[in-house]
Amino acid sequence: MQKGSYRLLNSGSTQLKYLHDHLSAFSKHGTTFSTTYHTERHPLANSQVQSKNPRLFGQFYRVLQDCILSGDLRAAKSVHNLLIKFNFIGFMPIWNKVLTLYCRHGNSDAACYLFDNMSQRDVVSYNAIISADTRDGNVRKAVYLYSVMREEDIYPNHITLATLIRALPSGDVVHAQVVRYGLSCNEFVGSSLVDGYAKKGRLDDAIRAFGEIAALDLVSWNIMINGCAINNSKDDALRMFSWMLVEIMVLDGFTLTSVIKTCSEPKDLYCGMLLHGIAVKTGLAIETPLCNSLITMYSKCEEVMTSAEKIFAGIDLPNIISWTAMVAGCMQNEQNEEAIGIYRKMLESDVEENHFSFASILPAYGNLANLDQGRQIHARIVKSWFGRDISVNNALIDMYSKCGSFADANLLFLTMESHDIVSYTAMITCFGQHGKGREAIDILQNMIGEGLVPDNVTFLGCLAACSHSGLLDEGIQVFRMMVDVYHQRPAREHFSCLIDILGRAGRLKEAERFIYCMGIESDVVVWETLLGACSVHRERDLAEQSAERIKELQPERHGPCVLLANIYADRELWEDKGAVRERLGAGGLRKEAGHSMIAQ
Repeated sequence: MQKGSYRLLNSGSTQLKYLHDHLSAFSKHGTTFSTTYHTERHPLANSQVQSKNPRLFGQFYRVLQDCILSGDLRAAKSVHNLLIKFNFIGFMPIWNKVLTLYCRHGNSDAACYLFDNMSQRDVVSYNAIISADTRDGNVRKAVYLYSVMREEDIYPNHITLATLIRALPSGDVVHAQVVRYGLSCNEFVGSSLVDGYAKKGRLDDAIRAFGEIAALDLVSWNIMINGCAINNSKDDALRMFSWMLVEIMVLDGFTLTSVIKTCSEPKDLYCGMLLHGIAVKTGLAIETPLCNSLITMYSKCEEVMTSAEKIFAGIDLPNIISWTAMVAGCMQNEQNEEAIGIYRKMLESDVEENHFSFASILPAYGNLANLDQGRQIHARIVKSWFGRDISVNNALIDMYSKCGSFADANLLFLTMESHDIVSYTAMITCFGQHGKGREAIDILQNMIGEGLVPDNVTFLGCLAACSHSGLLDEGIQVFRMMVDVYHQRPAREHFSCLIDILGRAGRLKEAERFIYCMGIESDVVVWETLLGACSVHRERDLAEQSAERIKELQPERHGPCVLLANIYADRELWEDKGAVRERLGAGGLRKEAGHSMIAQ
């Protein structure tokens, strides 16, 4: 047989047949195998065969490597059977290849059986089985195997520790092992530490771990910059980006995509444009993922979608992320009709929706109170694979609530398999919008009973529900729970809701005292809320004080003058009303004309 016969020509089965015949011939003549008895671990090991033919060893190795790349479990099992039949003991690389193949391609039972019955095991064996357990979510078993490995005096390498870093919820214990074995400077382990700490919100620890890496490559820099981005640390991301350009003078599309993600406010527009210029100069601006990030950046930093539309038009083959970025950008700029138009063009392009696209387009129908078309989107969701996605269901609840269909929103909430904080918050807001304050409080209690922690938005929705339903005592209790139990700092919206609750109950003086006690007397919104309550109860003196405070803080606002004039009119104080109207005209202020949402 020529040397070329040992190469894999057409398929694994042809080579396996040759291997089987080759081994059978050798075993019959006994010319290349020596036999000794062995009963240590392997249940089928009645004899130990040691090959003296390195070419045969290499042939097995190449066949298994090809099986790993192609995922051919059937061919791999045939090789495994041959290895057992001729009892190849002591060939660790061969057995590790078989184990790796089973682990990578999901045959966990065969992998565990092989691992438990291997006569010898090394760090590669443990790495394969530990990686498989972490991929399957069996972290406890992976940690146990690591302890067994150490008991067998097998030292971990960079793959072992990097795998555990990615799997464990806290990286401190594994980091201690990294320091113990002197692997802090390894770029593979160090990058895993950086990624793990960054994803847990521990950016300072990630930066310290990054500083311990001896040889920084592009992957290490990308992980560090992306860690800064996901922690919303624009300054650190730009500092790392600048440092990287000095150190290695190399970047790729992932680098720029990560940095561009930090530009999310109008003040970041100039920085985003500079990064866009770098992308053009380096020839990376044609990459679709980078274009998607630029679309998101411009839609957040500009009040119009002009730049985002130009970038989108330049993409040869927009993917679902490109379309969703455009839809989300329109929604951020309150362009509901435009968002729906882009969504329809996406469907005409035969691009299938995903859960992000559904969650992005549903608010447009809610803002337009277009219940019929919103239900059509719901029908598409039911037909797709995303009917159980929690983010999509949350968006549906919000859409039905804004469209006035409380029954549909409530039914959807009750039939959801699981709820998160957004689900409960959406339902609390829905109850509040429909005047069901007590039910909103019940939902809040159920949420707390499920072990979820309400956030500022949840409490705001509950306070608004209490305000709309006139629940004074309950609203005060919710506010106290927010401050005293959950130690959350109220925003102006929370203060305004509580002032509105007090005002609706006629406790105007108490509302005024609350403003001064909380130190928010310089906030225009709270005084406008109090003025609105005074208008309801025709409280002239406090209304005049509130209007005067608003005039001092923001003289250009016309709303307080209109409310004060209406209070005078209700009390038939025509001269005072006329004076307010004259002052309104003399100051060049005009009442804004109202508009209807009903399509003409």
